[in-house]
Amino acid sequence: MTEGLHHKSVVITGGGSGIGLATARRLVTLGARVLIADLRAETIDRALAELSALGAEPSGSAAHGQTCDVRLAADCDRLIAAAGERFGALDAVVHCAGILRAAGSRPRPLHEMEDHEFAAVVDTNLKGTFLLNRAALRLMVAQRNGQIINVASTSGRKGRPLDSVYSASKAGVIALSESVAEEVRPFGVRVQVILPDAVDTPLWEQNGAIKTAPPQALPAERVAELIAFCLALPPDTICENLVIAPFRTRVSKRAAPAAENQRGSPPTAGEGR
Repeated sequence: MTEGLHHKSVVITGGGSGIGLATARRLVTLGARVLIADLRAETIDRALAELSALGAEPSGSAAHGQTCDVRLAADCDRLIAAAGERFGALDAVVHCAGILRAAGSRPRPLHEMEDHEFAAVVDTNLKGTFLLNRAALRLMVAQRNGQIINVASTSGRKGRPLDSVYSASKAGVIALSESVAEEVRPFGVRVQVILPDAVDTPLWEQNGAIKTAPPQALPAERVAELIAFCLALPPDTICENLVIAPFRTRVSKRAAPAAENQRGSPPTAGEGR
């Protein structure tokens, strides 16, 4: 089925690392043309060098990069405009950009949080999704064609302690995605939202003392494979309620003490990107 991705044009936010970079690698190997966006130019340069090693020359037609702060409407508009100009049309957007908590913050309960910590997470995760989706949909509705995949988290369905704002922001991403999907369905535009559980990505580095993913966390490539599958679906098909989780990540109550003694209690953070 993934043959349908050949020559497709795709914008990937958060494309410099984690799920975003894994998705770029997967799509490039399947023949797609990608424009990766990230906050820092050096992150993009490293990603493009890696994609070049896969046979996607940054100066060629397969992989390109552009800095973008998804908290800024002008940046999101410029990113989508650049994709439209470079590719002639935009087939898909994969929105992976997100943070677990504000830079320099640590896991802590809501009553100890500062205003700027709330704003940093909500502005990046929820407002960023709004701004990026709005920019993409203005083009896709005019095209009467296109796909958007927003990467949320299982934390958006079930809140986790010390991640209250992250969980709330991801719940907003899920609701926004589901609502927008119904709005743009008449225009031939498909919007899907993916909910990863624990994924081994650099997002865990924002998790205070626990900086590594739990032992059973999925590699980012598993989520990338799901994204590629969704993008390759025929125009008359869409996937809904997309939760992707490690097999046997939920242990029974009887088995839990033994499992925890073997590996230590898992961290409470949601999916990493």
